Amino acid sequence: MGGHIKEGGNDASLWWRMICHVREGVGLGVGNWFEDNTRRVVDNGKNTLFWTDNWLGGVPLKLQFNRLYELSVHKECSVEDMAKLGWEEGGNAWGWRRRLIAWEEESVRECSVLLSNVILQENIQDHWRWVLDLIHGYSVSGTYRYLSSAAEPMVTSDFNDVWHKLVLVKVSIFVWRLLQDRIPTRANLVRWLVLQPNHNLCAAGCDSVETTDHLFLQCNSFRNVWYYLIGHWLGISFVLPGCIKEFYLQFKQLAGMPRASYHYLKVIWLASVWPIWKVRNNCVFKNAVIDPHITLDNVKRTSFLWLSSNVTPLAFGFHDWWRHPLLCMGVR
Repeated sequence: MGGHIKEGGNDASLWWRMICHVREGVGLGVGNWFEDNTRRVVDNGKNTLFWTDNWLGGVPLKLQFNRLYELSVHKECSVEDMAKLGWEEGGNAWGWRRRLIAWEEESVRECSVLLSNVILQENIQDHWRWVLDLIHGYSVSGTYRYLSSAAEPMVTSDFNDVWHKLVLVKVSIFVWRLLQDRIPTRANLVRWLVLQPNHNLCAAGCDSVETTDHLFLQCNSFRNVWYYLIGHWLGISFVLPGCIKEFYLQFKQLAGMPRASYHYLKVIWLASVWPIWKVRNNCVFKNAVIDPHITLDNVKRTSFLWLSSNVTPLAFGFHDWWRHPLLCMGVR
């Protein structure tokens, strides 16, 4: 079965289907608790499947880069095999069934950037790690305590709308991972055992631990993009909360704004976090200097491209959008 527990459909016994439902957290409010709390720790990479195992970034690469997986001719390769072929940009690991188009080539670059953090240990075997107890590993009693003491059910319905027809699929996947704290910030890479504990500081150079909430809401280099640039551009004011999930819910339904604006504000928020993340990656891998005004220009350009084909209240041009976006949409 490829190492995965499968329900078996109607051919399986009721008892077995109930066991599978426990694994999936049905009725417990904890989602796929088993898969979410296991990590594949890659050392030599021989026994870990590159695309389908959960070993990098919190979710399998086949989900993070679904289009690349569909086009790849190396779907069954191990991590070691892909590293030997060369997973740097232009390496032989990237073999495709057809020629890639522009946005698919960009996905390859993003995947190569993510993989550049990985260093394989030739003489050490890959193994599984139980995230809930890194010292003692999995235990029935510990798992029972976790399942029975889940104080707050996991609510995902508020974030399902990141899958938006106007937004690129790769951006929706990124935002979904962002809201679940599964993007490869340095704090997460340390937690996933990809980086050493002393390599967890913010890419912007502010000497704070680079968590998801810090990067997007607390780091001065990026919080100012929200406060002084995006807020001024939209003609609105807001207070940044301490949690990225709360900020998403707050921003797309800002108090005092007409309901007609909610749809557009949501898309603008998605178009904002994506350039911020790309700027962060440029800092890490290209030693780029953060320029908040260039980041704002990218937010304006991205949101214009996504919304211009679907804004019906008023026709508008790029320069009008650049100055007064909500007026262009007839909501102010």
